[in-house]
Amino acid sequence: MANYGSHQKYKNIYQGLNSRLDEIQAAVLDVKLNYLDADNLLRRHIAKRYIAEITNSNLILPGNPENEDEHSWHLFVIRTSNREQLQGHLSDQGIQTLIHYPIPPHKQECYKDLNNYSYPITEKIHKEVLSLPISPVLTDREVDKIIDIINNQ
Repeated sequence: MANYGSHQKYKNIYQGLNSRLDEIQAAVLDVKLNYLDADNLLRRHIAKRYIAEITNSNLILPGNPENEDEHSWHLFVIRTSNREQLQGHLSDQGIQTLIHYPIPPHKQECYKDLNNYSYPITEKIHKEVLSLPISPVLTDREVDKIIDIINNQ
């Protein structure tokens, strides 16, 4: 229940909560909070570069937020109809990507009363999303490589 009702990553049996924080995680977070603003600034820098420099016409990039200072860029999610191909290509080049929330909410077991409904836009998006690396520990050189590989794919 504490992990969104999930028994397996991204598969939810129950309608749960996000209450996984234990004492050790809280102690680590207490220290990391001192670096949050700096980390978010680095993430914003990477996101700005991705938006400005990724020119692959097969991708849909997120837009620039109206107020850049309010966006943390916890994830940088792109969309492509060739997700598996792009993900495989990036993986072959040593670039890890993730598919966050691959199952639409209305198809989760915990919402079985909605399973027979069709939400075409949601279902399309869930087949296309791919999260690019956006860690504050990425170097400019690593970001250059990611952009170059995506643009030349």
